[in-house]
Amino acid sequence: MTTRPLYPLAGVRILDLTRLLPGGFCTLMLADLGADVVKVEDPGPGDYGRSMPPFLDTPDGPLGAMFAALNRGKRSVALDLKSAAGRAQFLQLVVSADVVVEGFRPGVMTRLGLDADSLLAVNPRLVYCALTGYGQDGPRALAAGHDINYIGVTGVLDGIGASDGPPAIPGAQAADLSGAYAAAVGILAALLRRERAGVGGVVDTSMAEAVFALVSLPWAEWAATGAAAGRGAHLLSGGWACYNVYRAGDGRHVALGCLEPKFWVAFCQLVEHPEWVAAQFDTPRQPGLRAAVAEALAARPADEWARLAEALDVPLTRVNRLAEVASEPQFTAREVLLRTAGGALAARTPIRVDNLAAAATGAPPRQGETQAVDVIAAWAKET
Repeated sequence: MTTRPLYPLAGVRILDLTRLLPGGFCTLMLADLGADVVKVEDPGPGDYGRSMPPFLDTPDGPLGAMFAALNRGKRSVALDLKSAAGRAQFLQLVVSADVVVEGFRPGVMTRLGLDADSLLAVNPRLVYCALTGYGQDGPRALAAGHDINYIGVTGVLDGIGASDGPPAIPGAQAADLSGAYAAAVGILAALLRRERAGVGGVVDTSMAEAVFALVSLPWAEWAATGAAAGRGAHLLSGGWACYNVYRAGDGRHVALGCLEPKFWVAFCQLVEHPEWVAAQFDTPRQPGLRAAVAEALAARPADEWARLAEALDVPLTRVNRLAEVASEPQFTAREVLLRTAGGALAARTPIRVDNLAAAATGAPPRQGETQAVDVIAAWAKET
């Protein structure tokens, strides 16, 4: 008989100084794995996400939906890190913490006297993670930026959109979330090293560098050949008929992902055009082939194509709208969506260990609802 293990990060204590999406999602992933995440917010507005629309109705008044989604199951303490008293309390928290995550521009924590070296002097086993746009050094390190800037600088944005149109802003924050994942991996790696070597360290995560990984394949092709396929022309960005988005007969869209020849053969069988099989990777024929596939797929509704494709093991799916994701059977079966203690619908983070449920299901915290002295005392007792 086997015993279900504890959550992988049970007992790991994290101080989260970040605001908005990147840091919030990073620490939410760690919270879902069992970590105790304490947000450190200023006594004023706190995390900007609290006051950003759209809002949820809560017993305490309107609360930003983004904040609620990113901060379920966390705690919040209010500290003025610009004051001596606030810094002193924060340093007391650091003594018993395992991880500090901050998202300020380089130099801000140094001016507060709370930079990595200062905190590691207080707690040599601490893992200090700085999650910034461009990293801790280099000519852009101090530059202002957001997701759109990071995907612009790295070439990611230039590859999104139709070949005859301008770059298109994606519907997801690619750099913010790539940075969140990279920071989480760095934190976990540093924690593992600490268990082996007994020392903490500094995780320097750049959102621009993290999102650059998303164009690894096109960049590798350019590095090898000196040529780039161009926007909407790469094998995986719309240049090839076998891997593209098409309008179905009901006006909905379907996503076709038949890269492997066996899938393309099955698709050609589905649409009754076996003569297309040989043209799958024939570059000159792609424009005409895309038009022919588009004409064929316009003959039936998207749902009908999806049902027929599934029967033949063809990777063709309907393009879901966000409102339809909540009823997506795959997500329902795997309990991707959950209800917090406050009743809000939320998405669990995707890292699963032993099929444990998401740990952070508590309602998002009220600003400063937990006293720093209580956290300090509890953590000191546990240490």
